[in-house]
Amino acid sequence: MTQQIRDNRTATVRVTAPEIHIYPFSKLVGALPPRWERLLREIQEKEQLIYRYYQPVREAAVRLAAQGLHRRDAIFAEMSHRAADVIHGPRQNPVEDNQARFAVFENRFLPKIKEFKANLLRAPQVHGTPFAGLILKGLPHMIVVDNRGRDRYVYLYPSSWDDADRDAYLELLTIIVESQFNASAADLWCMGLKDGQTVPWPKSKTRVRNACYDAARHYRRLIEK
Repeated sequence: MTQQIRDNRTATVRVTAPEIHIYPFSKLVGALPPRWERLLREIQEKEQLIYRYYQPVREAAVRLAAQGLHRRDAIFAEMSHRAADVIHGPRQNPVEDNQARFAVFENRFLPKIKEFKANLLRAPQVHGTPFAGLILKGLPHMIVVDNRGRDRYVYLYPSSWDDADRDAYLELLTIIVESQFNASAADLWCMGLKDGQTVPWPKSKTRVRNACYDAARHYRRLIEK
């Protein structure tokens, strides 16, 4: 898909560029281009199933941050009910997995949030973020104020990705918060809901940013064949 966007520097110039969500794009950044067509097919087949598995806890965590502990039991019950309907494999238990991630968020991260500012889970993206001839789609999950009074752009990270894929995703998310919110890598808050640890991301990584540029060029060549 392509999209026309308005260049912020002039009201008259418009650019047409291919769109891609940063989740599949992050998987391409560290892969060799000859594998991309097969990799894209695999990602497209699995992406929605993978995303939906932990969607109940993402939405519950954002609601808990927004509404507070007085709504905790109702939020937890609704999340558990929704998780029971998630399509899953024979060795997976989405109810227990979502509940475990919720407990980590509630106990480890919620006390570090001073104020809730915005829910970005379903925020409309009319234009996306221009990057190296592409339009990047995707946003953090919410905006909060931490206990130090800083605005933080939260990404709820419930799984364990390959380090290279995770770094590529966070670099692409950095590009988005730089463009959309005039923020920086240090303003990202990647909450590890599996281990209760914040994923360190104090600044943009030049090596990863360059790999993203290279991947964008290869991707454009692939789709423009």
